[in-house]
Amino acid sequence: MNPSDRQHAMRTLDDLAGQARSTTLRQLFADEPERVDQFTLEAAGLTLDLSRQRMSVRHRDALLRYAAQAGIAAQAAAMMRGDIVNPTEGRRAWHTALRAPAGAGQPPEVGACLQRMSDFAQAVRSGAWTGERGLRLTDIVHVGIGGSHLGPQMACEALTRFADPGLRVHFLSNVDPAAWSAMQRLLDPDRTLVIVASKSWRTLETARNMDALLQWLREAGITESGLGRHLAGVTAAPDLARASGIGDATLFPFWDWVGGRYSLWSAIGLPLMLAIGPDAFKDMLAGAHAMDTHFAQAPTARNAPLMLALTALWNRLLAPGATDVVAPYCDPLKRLPSYLQQLQMESDGKSVGTQGEPLPWRTVTVTWGAAGTDAQHSFFQALHQGTDVHPVEFVLALPDAADPQRRDEALLANAIAQAQALMLGRSRADVITALRARGLSAEQAERDAGHQVHPGDRPSTTLLIGRLSPHALGALIAMYEHKTVALAWLWGINPFDQWGVELGKQMAGPIEEALARRRRGIALPEAISDPATRAWIERVGTALALADAAPDQAG
Repeated sequence: MNPSDRQHAMRTLDDLAGQARSTTLRQLFADEPERVDQFTLEAAGLTLDLSRQRMSVRHRDALLRYAAQAGIAAQAAAMMRGDIVNPTEGRRAWHTALRAPAGAGQPPEVGACLQRMSDFAQAVRSGAWTGERGLRLTDIVHVGIGGSHLGPQMACEALTRFADPGLRVHFLSNVDPAAWSAMQRLLDPDRTLVIVASKSWRTLETARNMDALLQWLREAGITESGLGRHLAGVTAAPDLARASGIGDATLFPFWDWVGGRYSLWSAIGLPLMLAIGPDAFKDMLAGAHAMDTHFAQAPTARNAPLMLALTALWNRLLAPGATDVVAPYCDPLKRLPSYLQQLQMESDGKSVGTQGEPLPWRTVTVTWGAAGTDAQHSFFQALHQGTDVHPVEFVLALPDAADPQRRDEALLANAIAQAQALMLGRSRADVITALRARGLSAEQAERDAGHQVHPGDRPSTTLLIGRLSPHALGALIAMYEHKTVALAWLWGINPFDQWGVELGKQMAGPIEEALARRRRGIALPEAISDPATRAWIERVGTALALADAAPDQAG
């Protein structure tokens, strides 16, 4: 679809959204008696309800026509074939091949790596692989950041119930020394395996944290020849990893066609496999593959990832200033909002099209959220009565077992009630009636009513994943991956690069050197001409020098 045709089509959708702003959710349900059935989809064991979105069947059909014009199905097929779909880097984005079954599209190198991961995980979990001094490994420290970190951490926490209780997994991403300082108190170096995960093997935060862990192991008496018992690497740059001391026995590759935020299914998932075991990890891959099949084959109106993408596009047109709120009513999924924040905002946070042309429409929204019911006592006040309307995505899971205190029922009831309250609200008349029933005078009720009015008509999506299992988690993550990619294609952008991440990294190097100079009392180079930046380097560099001189009095 060329930029001119896309712009015309988007203008048509924008006009339609303008007309739809006066439509209420109550009216949509009144006008469309079959609405719940029309907007409830089944996909790979997940149930998705979009009926509370401010989208009529007519609006949906217009969006589906636009998806056909934009060639979403053809682009999805090209991605799954392994064609080059990342034009700015000339790469494939073939993460679906990582979860394809053996003999059904799985590349040989993927199967070989998966087998090596499985053998290593079994050896560590069984105790056959020990530290240098022959002690069983009890702790894994995964060192990475961004796409090499958020997926494995979210999945490990989500699947804690399936994890080996004798093997703890820790995640170190922040370059702040305080993060490692707090973590190392929990660890015995003789019983710790360090996994360093970096696609390029050049990420500054990961490299610095790796150096800190290597120093810790050496100071504990681990010999150079014994480091291989405590150190593994996951990278698309194996030569650089070998140069850092990673041995071939514990070096696990992935490929340049695996994007960091789409990489959980590769060797980046090694800490998860160690935690839950190879069989459960493969079950997660199977869940993701089931969602891949759904995305490739389901009719467009019943295609869950596509409909999520179209809903996001529609909401961006309806309420340009809105954000995307994710509220998992499942405590093990509490990191899902952070994971989706990176997946969606790093993928779709672009302002130019695939041909480099500036886009005249808004793209990605801010993604945020927290787990319910905690979130109800945090930001839900603003969702119900604030001046801005922010669509909410409720993610529900069934309990593993009945709870004697019936907290499982309370959790699910709250999720359902929040979606209902956002939609229906509470009118002024209803508030006044309730206040009068409590004994307030008519005058008092009129005066106080405004504080308790809830506007309602606030859209939401509800998603039920069944019991939280490896298979269900795989399907859930794959659904959001496909939603994110489809949304990018609808906007005409490339979801597989992240040049905005690189600029700050490039600028950090010279500033770090300047800080080091100022810390030692050396004048700053003239090359740093931005006055605000120079001022902050002076300020922070001086503070560091004072802290070095009198650490107990710093601050």
